[in-house]
Amino acid sequence: MSITRVAKLAGVSSSTVSRVINRHPRVAPETALSVQKAMQQLGYTPSERRPGPKPAAHLRAGTATIAFFVLGTTQSRATPGFELLLRGVSLGASHHHLHLTFSHIPDPDQWPKHMADQRFEGVLLHGAPPGPRLREQLGRFPVVWLMGNRNRPHWGDQVMPDFYSVGEMAAQYLLSRGHRRLATLNMDTDHWAHRLAAQAFSLTAQDGGAEVVTVEHSGRPSKEYWRDFRREEIDSVVGTFEALSPRPTGVFVAEDKQVAILQPALQQRGIELGAGKVQIISCNNEEPYLLGLEPRPASIDIRVESIGRRGVEHLLWRLEHQGALDRLILSIEPQLVKLP
Repeated sequence: MSITRVAKLAGVSSSTVSRVINRHPRVAPETALSVQKAMQQLGYTPSERRPGPKPAAHLRAGTATIAFFVLGTTQSRATPGFELLLRGVSLGASHHHLHLTFSHIPDPDQWPKHMADQRFEGVLLHGAPPGPRLREQLGRFPVVWLMGNRNRPHWGDQVMPDFYSVGEMAAQYLLSRGHRRLATLNMDTDHWAHRLAAQAFSLTAQDGGAEVVTVEHSGRPSKEYWRDFRREEIDSVVGTFEALSPRPTGVFVAEDKQVAILQPALQQRGIELGAGKVQIISCNNEEPYLLGLEPRPASIDIRVESIGRRGVEHLLWRLEHQGALDRLILSIEPQLVKLP
C-alpha cells in the first residue's frame, strides 16, 4: 500500500504523510494525529527502508516503557499549559507504541514508594530540580527535561521553548505597532526563563530605537513549583508601572498566568488598554488565563504540546545513543497567535 491512500483518507498531501512518517518537526500536531489515524485505519506500516530518522526498533515496540515525572508539585496545581505538555507526551508515546507511566513527585528528594517496582527504559522530567537521593536514582536512566524549568537543569538533555525568540517576537510585535516606550512586567524573577525572555525583549527593543524599562518584584521563593502571586507582588508591579513618567505604551508580560492578574489590576488603576493606548503582549497562549480579558492581549504560543511530543522522540534517540557524551538542548520555535 502506498502513502497516496493514506494521504487521501487524511485529507492531506503525500508529502505531508511523508513528513509525519519521518517525524518532521514542522507538522502541526492535529495534522500528524489525522495522518496517524488514517494509517491505523488502513493498516499501513511504513517501510524501514524509507529515508529519514527511524524509530528505536530495539526498544521492543509495544512493550517498552518510559516514565514522565513532574517534580515539586501536585496534580491539583497543574497549569493549563501543563495539560498540553502531558497531551503531547501521551501522543508521542502512543505514536511510537510505548507504554507511559506518569507521576507527580511532590517531594523532589524522595523516590516514591509506589514507583519501587516500576520498570522503565528512560525518563522525561519537568518541574523542580531533584535532591541528591532522587538525583542518584534518576542518574541510572537516560533523562530528557521538558520545558523551561524554574531552575535550569545542568544535567540530562532538554527540549524547551526558544525563550530568546519569545522576547524578540514580543518586542518586534510592539515595535511594529509604533510603540517606542516599552516595559516588561514580571512577578516571578526567580524563573530563569522569564529573565531570558526579558533580556531578549530589551535588547531587541533597544536595537529598534525604543526605550525600555523592566518592572519586576522579587518575592520570597515558593516551595511549590507552580506558584501563586501575593497581593504585595501585584501591587508592587502595578504601582511601579503606574508611576512611570513618561509611561510606556507597549508592555510585555512574562506569562499568561501573570497577565490574567496584572491586566485587571492595571485597569482598576484607570490605565486604558488597547490599540492607540497601552498594548500588552504575553506568553504561553494558555486560553483559560486569557479568556474574559478585554481587550484580549496578544500572546505567544510556545508550542507546549509539540515540546511533549518532541521530548518523547528525543528520549528514543538518547536510548539508542547512550554512548553519546554531548548534552543536547533542543529549542522549539514560538509562534505569534493573536493579532488584536
